[in-house]
Amino acid sequence: MNKNQILDLLVTSGLEVYKDRFDSLIISSYQIQLEPVEDSYFPLGVSKIGGQPDLAADVEWPKWKGYNMSFIAQINLADLPDPTPLSPRGLLSFFYAVEPMYEDEDFYDDPNTCHVIFTPVEGLSGLTRKPLPELTEDAIFKPNGVTFSPVLSVPAPESAYLESMGLGWNGNREHFDKYWEVFIEKYREITEASDMVHRLFGHPDQIQGDMQVACEVMTTELTYEMLKDPGVNERAIKSALKWRLLLQIDSEEEKTGIMFGDVGRVYFWIREEDLAEQRFDRVVCEMQCY
Repeated sequence: MNKNQILDLLVTSGLEVYKDRFDSLIISSYQIQLEPVEDSYFPLGVSKIGGQPDLAADVEWPKWKGYNMSFIAQINLADLPDPTPLSPRGLLSFFYAVEPMYEDEDFYDDPNTCHVIFTPVEGLSGLTRKPLPELTEDAIFKPNGVTFSPVLSVPAPESAYLESMGLGWNGNREHFDKYWEVFIEKYREITEASDMVHRLFGHPDQIQGDMQVACEVMTTELTYEMLKDPGVNERAIKSALKWRLLLQIDSEEEKTGIMFGDVGRVYFWIREEDLAEQRFDRVVCEMQCY
């Protein structure tokens, strides 16, 4: 669907009053399709999911509380067919603490369960394929080749974007129900949305509640109890608007060998100013499942 078709769908869903403000919330994304491939097939530095990462020789393997993180993906920005919010060259490498997901009670309260490494273009010639550290079998991602499909994405029903427009859970409930039950359902039907979605940039395919505000809570002194205050909640939503989805990886277990919780997804988030400054040390993760 193109942007005009999405806006027309919003209107026919009974939400014409939001059309002008919604226009800027339709943003570009890449859906990622996987194809299992032996790791030896990949040249150094190409985009892939799982297997062994390609990193500079002096980069240490990321850990969380003594657990070795799992290598999730590497994205070579030169492989993307269209411009992105990032520099056109370089390699993004994503790690997540899969092992402690079921073992450590602190896991779900800690924003540091992920790690992202950016290798600029001048460092790509020095990459080496790192062997995997000690990991349990269910924490090792199988290697997959990737194909990127440019698409337009729309906000999840529970998001700071919609709350800021009065279209969220705490706004006009009749309109919220139309967005969730009419617009999103038609959008998914027309776009033939898959149950398994890996995504780079754009809006997340949420399973539970708003993640932009959740990122604010994880990285500030805010608590959900404090958000019951309307003034605090309004300020939190305004700040939460600056969080951007970086990568979403689904539980496509038959290809990756990994499941997040109960058929869940892991989402890497970054604030827009950190994205512009390539401060990937400030990326946080949210895992949602059914």
